[in-house]
Amino acid sequence: MILGVESASSKTTVPILVEVPGDDHHKGLISCQVACPVHTDARGYVRAIAAGDFERAYLIARGPNPFASICGRVCGAPCELSCRRGKIPRTDDDGSFVAIDRPIAIRA
Repeated sequence: MILGVESASSKTTVPILVEVPGDDHHKGLISCQVACPVHTDARGYVRAIAAGDFERAYLIARGPNPFASICGRVCGAPCELSCRRGKIPRTDDDGSFVAIDRPIAIRA
């Protein structure tokens, strides 16, 4: 995309090239979802669990993965290792994704 910027000294418009990041760039910033082999929306299902909506959490986890109830028991949780929240000093104990992932299929 080319934008025109007015020059402060000469009152002329100077064209500049601006690159607008696409969806792939923004999706790449969601490190937990990128790390997941099936690209599960971990943030989405954790939010649904926090809201007490276990059925929605299950549907979010199952969206990209028809074997979510099985994988929840054996998942190595690469999302936890790559999560940006792990880099923030915290005082609360959120638990792990694996610990909250396993009971989703049972409660849904």
